[in-house]
Amino acid sequence: MPSVRTLLAGFVATALIHLSTATPIPSEDCYPTKPVKATPTIPSSGNTPDLSTTNLTLSYVAIGRGVQNYTCASPSATPVALGAIATLFDATTLAYESEALVHAIPPLAVYMPQPSSNLALAAGIFKPLGHHYFDAAGTPTFDLTAVGKILYGAKSGDVKAPGTANKGPAGTGAVDWLELSKKATYTSVGAQLAYRVVTAGGNAPAVCSKAGVITVQYAAEYWFYD
Repeated sequence: MPSVRTLLAGFVATALIHLSTATPIPSEDCYPTKPVKATPTIPSSGNTPDLSTTNLTLSYVAIGRGVQNYTCASPSATPVALGAIATLFDATTLAYESEALVHAIPPLAVYMPQPSSNLALAAGIFKPLGHHYFDAAGTPTFDLTAVGKILYGAKSGDVKAPGTANKGPAGTGAVDWLELSKKATYTSVGAQLAYRVVTAGGNAPAVCSKAGVITVQYAAEYWFYD
């Protein structure tokens, strides 16, 4: 009577023969290919010339919601730009799924109260990515606190918003589209370039109605590259 060891050895040998003669499984069955989504690109303003393009890598797409600030020396004076304050909400994932849906957000968000936490819309819930403000020296700053990156910008491109751009609650028109490169005398981290596009609101009135600081509601897309 064969021993248990002999039986096991025969079983293993038979199994190895079957495995060696079996049809190999195609590699694509083990590692199915998935379509790679194309990197979104900033829209055209329709101006000639338009904002320049870049060979840098897109890092984040954000929705900015805040106010543009202006100073008025006296009633009937011309408002002077004083900078902006805005919260930046991360819309990067949506940008890869549908650029059109991202472009539809600023004209909606500009009429909403400024969110205290997330920006909640039908297109999704967008978490804070950071804040945009101007420092004491007047440098536009993008502090992306959620990802530990910061850009100190210097304006390197400026075109008018399209004529069809949303004028905002004040009806004063949309602020310009901008290109902002990292400022040479500052140390930016993880970001070299930003675009402000698809602006809604934010323009100053033609003349001041009183002396002091005036704020104008605005929303925009901010695209960050590194």
